[in-house]
Amino acid sequence: MSVRGFTLLEVMIAVAILGLSLTAIFSSEVGAANIAARARRQNVAVTLARCKMGEIEQIIAIEGLPAIEKKDSDSCCEHAPVEGFECEWIVERIILPELGAQGEEDDSSQDAANRELNAAYDEVNSQGDTAQQLIAGDGGNLAGLALQLGFPILKPFLEEQVRRATVSIRWKEGPREIGFDLIQYLVSDQPAAEDPTATEGSQ
Repeated sequence: MSVRGFTLLEVMIAVAILGLSLTAIFSSEVGAANIAARARRQNVAVTLARCKMGEIEQIIAIEGLPAIEKKDSDSCCEHAPVEGFECEWIVERIILPELGAQGEEDDSSQDAANRELNAAYDEVNSQGDTAQQLIAGDGGNLAGLALQLGFPILKPFLEEQVRRATVSIRWKEGPREIGFDLIQYLVSDQPAAEDPTATEGSQ
């Protein structure tokens, strides 16, 4: 009784199928390892950027808002630097956009605003709107006009009390450099007004 074995062609086909299967498995494993390493680097970058932003907030809390822009570059987190990551940060003043057209002179623009205010007041009186309708925004263009009149007064104050902090973190992934920017707006702490009667009453 003779036993039939595998032919050379069958062995070659089996080896080819095995090679293709192992190649697909190994390539997927390498891809998964690269994705996991990239995710780890991104998590480290986010942590370092938050650490640097916290350091900037601490500096601002101690020194106050800078009068002019303040910038520097370092290894991101002062107490826990990580090799391969670099941060550039800047704290700068904000410039709010102008509200409406500003091509007229101050006197003429003030006269135009007064005329618009009188026209809006006459419109509200002629329509007979109630106070509730005005609060709800149904009383004409009075709210927009109030914003147009008040914004130029508030604009310098807002620009003085707000700064934009930007942390740019960069690192290498292979031959290319990647990164992202973290932006946060910092507001000056206004000390609460002391009530002299409160201290007198407690004594």
